[in-house]
Amino acid sequence: MHRIFASIAQMFERNPRISGALADISEDPVALAEILVLFRMVLADGIVQPSQLRAFERICNEHFGIDPADMPELHALLDSPKARACEAEAFILLRQLDTEARTTLLDGMMRIANANGTRDALDERLIRRTASLLGLDIAHANLHGPGSANQNVQEEDHLMTDEPKASLSLTDRVRGFLDQHASLNKVAHDPMLTAELLLLVRMSFADKTVAPAEADAFAAICTRLLGLNGDELTDILKYLNDFSYETTDAQAAQMLAGLGEDRKREILDHLATVARADGEVTDRERRLLEATARRFGFA
Repeated sequence: MHRIFASIAQMFERNPRISGALADISEDPVALAEILVLFRMVLADGIVQPSQLRAFERICNEHFGIDPADMPELHALLDSPKARACEAEAFILLRQLDTEARTTLLDGMMRIANANGTRDALDERLIRRTASLLGLDIAHANLHGPGSANQNVQEEDHLMTDEPKASLSLTDRVRGFLDQHASLNKVAHDPMLTAELLLLVRMSFADKTVAPAEADAFAAICTRLLGLNGDELTDILKYLNDFSYETTDAQAAQMLAGLGEDRKREILDHLATVARADGEVTDRERRLLEATARRFGFA
């Protein structure tokens, strides 16, 4: 459960405060493209494994001089409009690198893939296709199976965005996905439930890290008290990240302020349960709980 939260850590840092090495990288499209491709490896299977994230952070420190303490700002930079524009032409930019630099980039991807102890089919597929797009010998990736050396720009876009080349509209894809996921459908069509889940996730991340006990507490509240399917929690969190990240804590609390007093106290109790789960209530957690209580009219 803890790794589910890791996959949306960047959700809470949308406006990067850039300085030092990050400032230089933000103005270097090629370096930014390299980091985007490395981070794509972390996300290859849709779930961020802590071991792979740590490998990514080590590479960022070793090759780009990014201090581990600056990781929240880096994630915000990777989700910025500048990075999204860079991502669209990433492989055009990366072809400016010499063979040694492109090989180093591919080696970094393999370090990330191997950090989890096993390299699954999605990892191998991404490495194989990236090697081909970088113009490197596929044998260098130490993979089984042939790789195509003639990928075009359309395939590059597909690799970087995971968008089908020919597909239904976004609305149709979302509707079809929701139809197969009852709990996600419930969240998507219940603004109050969405607001409560957002506050719970924000409480989990209030101190910038999520302890396993906090993740377990969140899962227990979702499944036992809110009636959601535990197997769908990953998809629910991704939905919150994709469609609700711009909702602030204040806005989420305001949406819930019109509920009955008993229900608002129940929500506050859920928030307190998550805050206490790791045995310590930090100042940030306390401030979020107190601010939510005030917005609920209890101050």
